[in-house]
Amino acid sequence: MKIVKNINIIRNCIKTWKADGEKIGFVPTMGNLHEGHISLITSLKNAGATRIVTSIFVNPTQFAPNEDYKKYPRTKNSDQKKLCDNNVDLLFSPSEENMYPKNLLGELVIKYPEYSNILCGAHRPSHFNGVLWIVNKLLNIVNPDITIFGQKDYQQYILVENMIKDLHMPIKIICSPIIRESSGLAISSRNQYLSKKEKNIAPKLYEALRKASISIDNRLKIVDIEKNGINFLKKNGFEVDYFTIRNPRNLNQVDNNQSLDESKIILTAAKLGNTRLIDNILLL
Repeated sequence: MKIVKNINIIRNCIKTWKADGEKIGFVPTMGNLHEGHISLITSLKNAGATRIVTSIFVNPTQFAPNEDYKKYPRTKNSDQKKLCDNNVDLLFSPSEENMYPKNLLGELVIKYPEYSNILCGAHRPSHFNGVLWIVNKLLNIVNPDITIFGQKDYQQYILVENMIKDLHMPIKIICSPIIRESSGLAISSRNQYLSKKEKNIAPKLYEALRKASISIDNRLKIVDIEKNGINFLKKNGFEVDYFTIRNPRNLNQVDNNQSLDESKIILTAAKLGNTRLIDNILLL
């Protein structure tokens, strides 16, 4: 596996591969790699990528001042071993100076108010501006044929999908299913912040989603399902940011006038102690 920090070097490498007819798959990450990240690599290979590129960059612009940028887990050696073990061809590991020259940390903005001001965006107002900025930079540097994002961060996926389409990037984007622990808890780098007691409670988040899914099948009112989900989580010690049922194509709210056959996504975000967890179930 090649490990590259310089932007010109990675561009030249990608250019050579493409000239040889290789299909480039790209997985952007912030490191602290787990089974969820590895599943993205596998999915890219299954989608036809012949060269796999990953990036590891803890992006400062997507963290608010009171969030966990400084303590976000950085596990360079174990990350590199996992990537090697899974036959990744190139790791792009830039510095902050590479990605934000002249300390330009807030001047370029890509906005989708209809998507970024709701759900997680309502509770993390600057988050998605930072996400779209760094993803735009990375896609322009790597110039992949295919990129992939996890379903767990579904709002992020929708935003990036729209950016790729609206900026006419010749890139296919894939949404990869959530990978869960045996308890049902969605695997996340931030799970390690949970105490032992909190780790036992955390699977209740997925349980709330499953209960809501059953309620939809039983044709309960949407507003009652959402209220029941919030109450269930609060009863189990969560501080709920949202528990909502949306249209998976545009994240619009749904109601009982919609056809029961239409697809839906149930999304939730809640804090357990100091740890913010997100999860969803996609109903197709």
